[in-house]
Amino acid sequence: MKEVIESLNGRWASIEDRAVFRITGPDRVRYLNGQVTNDVSKDLTQQAVAACLCTIKGKVESLVWISATEDELILDGELSQREDLLLRLDRYLIADDCEIIDETGRLKLVHHFDEGQSGVSSWRMGLKGKDLWLPSEEMPSAFKSASRISTAEYRLASVIAKVPRLGHEIDGNRFPAELGLDRWAVDFHKGCYLGQEIVSRIESVGRVKKSLRLLKSEKPVKPGGNIKNSLGEDGKITGPFELFEPGLWVGLGLFKRNLNQCNPSDYQALAFEIAKEP
Repeated sequence: MKEVIESLNGRWASIEDRAVFRITGPDRVRYLNGQVTNDVSKDLTQQAVAACLCTIKGKVESLVWISATEDELILDGELSQREDLLLRLDRYLIADDCEIIDETGRLKLVHHFDEGQSGVSSWRMGLKGKDLWLPSEEMPSAFKSASRISTAEYRLASVIAKVPRLGHEIDGNRFPAELGLDRWAVDFHKGCYLGQEIVSRIESVGRVKKSLRLLKSEKPVKPGGNIKNSLGEDGKITGPFELFEPGLWVGLGLFKRNLNQCNPSDYQALAFEIAKEP
């Protein structure tokens, strides 16, 4: 599976389905730090970080990415959450001196794996690449069509990297640790944010009841079915499977963890069987 991620080297993707917001003003860092799970006070002019927006009970509502220029923060999330994200950001903007500007449709994201091109460091697709924000009508000539990452390749790489998707893995009912987001979208040393107390308590306990697994199948399988994976864990398929190669599909599932089993290594896909009806 890892070879799919590595095949992205030297290539680029135009990621269209993003809601984009600029956050300006002297209190922008303090304000956003009170909303998201990652630390926005670090230097984000050279890197983009993933972060969760959680409920007061610590459950993930959105997965966003945040970068910065000298005088603003740039936050992007899934396009289908555009209105919800704006409402969420506005709701808690009370006494802070900052402004939220919706740039959806005016800014375009190019995510690429070319060290010779500009952008900020980002692990958006499971491999160290770069995020480059451009005016929507602009595309540098250095990005050739022959090296473009297709939509199908992008979806496949995201599944293999176990990036949770809205409406599938992200449904407002899961903690960051259940989705593996505690490893790369949560800073446990930063200050308070909505849901922080519960997220930190789960970390201190050291385990969660469920875990997101990468799965493999000889044919596509519909989401929602009850299954048992090769570790003996019971769970459900969370989202659509993507074609890896002829006769092999991969997808994600959420399972009740078998604490007697070791975690599978990154990129290891597990076989499974459909659970029998009781």
